Amino acid sequence: MVKREPNRKRPIRKTARFTAAEIAEIKRQQGEAGYNQFGAFARYRLMNSPIFNVSLIDSKAILSSIRSIGDQLNQITHTVNLAGTISKSQVMAVKELVAQLSKLLNEHLLKDTEFEAALASALNRPYKK
Repeated sequence: MVKREPNRKRPIRKTARFTAAEIAEIKRQQGEAGYNQFGAFARYRLMNSPIFNVSLIDSKAILSSIRSIGDQLNQITHTVNLAGTISKSQVMAVKELVAQLSKLLNEHLLKDTEFEAALASALNRPYKK
């Protein structure tokens, strides 16, 4: 039996919920890594896995447009909430604003090659086309 270090307490507890498929994958990875206990495996992965940030959208280019659309949607919502009813013209305006937002996001989504390059850069790996 392995002796534990003195004063080795972990008073903070975090919980997470998983699907059955996620648990199966975690158990597979845990076994491959040679860990018998989930806690030790989870601590290892959380403390040693790389963290990267990859943005799918060039947010600087579209922030003012999104803000404008959001402001218009908020004005319509405020008016509807005050009146307690919604008119056909308000419904059409909301539909048009949502369509504008969708078009704007689709235009600014990074293309697959750009995404792959950004991901490779975030992982500090060379990008191969």
